[in-house]
This record gives sequence, structure tokens and C-alpha cells, in this order.
Amino acid sequence: MHTSRIRHVAVVTGAVAAGLLGVAAPATASQAAPAVPLACVQPVNPVRAGATTIHLFRCDNGWHGQITGATPGDEIWVTNASGRVTGWRTVPTGATSMNSGTVGTYGSPWRACGKDISTGSIGCTAYN
Repeated sequence: MHTSRIRHVAVVTGAVAAGLLGVAAPATASQAAPAVPLACVQPVNPVRAGATTIHLFRCDNGWHGQITGATPGDEIWVTNASGRVTGWRTVPTGATSMNSGTVGTYGSPWRACGKDISTGSIGCTAYN
């Protein structure tokens, strides 16, 4: 019997997370990264890049990379097997995470990559 290692996750941010956890929401919207759509699947394990963690999500509208535990200036992007970089984003001032742009639902295998600028460390997830 084949068992799948896909982990299902639901990502919630801001006021939704605050309501679920019983804590105050972030003080300003600029502190929160854009949300990854709900009901996404994380098909590969996250990886570390310095102090940050890089995640790859497959959602109904496409693939997303996410960097967490980040500081302003850290970077996140998604790349395909041929090396095409898509959705490059930089963590803004006041934020500790950031999502890449959405890439297509079809096409080559995708992976998420990120850079911790304080150490220069780059980490990439496995391809989906």
C-alpha cells in the first residue's frame, strides 16, 4: 500500500487567526503578509534558510511560496524546473513573512526558494 506524505494545511492570518487563538490581531495591515488562500496543500516539506523557513503551497488558484520567521529585506520566489523565476517578493518593513505571487496551476514542477539576507543563506524546497 502506498502512503502519501502530503500534508494538508489551512493558512489563516490576521483577525481570523486572532479569533481562533484568542489573541489580538496585528496592529496594522502593513505588518501582515498577503494571505495564502485557504484550503491549500503543502506537498513537500518546508526548508530552512538561515533563520527563515520556506514553504511551498498548492492552492486552487496555483502555486505559492511563503517565507516565515523573516526580517525586512528577506526574499521569496518560486521557480520551475527549467529555472524560470516567478513571483519574486521582498519582505517589507514591519513584516515577518511574505508570500510570492501566484504561478500557474499547470506546467513544470515548482519549488519555492527564499533568502535570509542577514546570513546570505538561500534555501529551496524540493520540487512538487
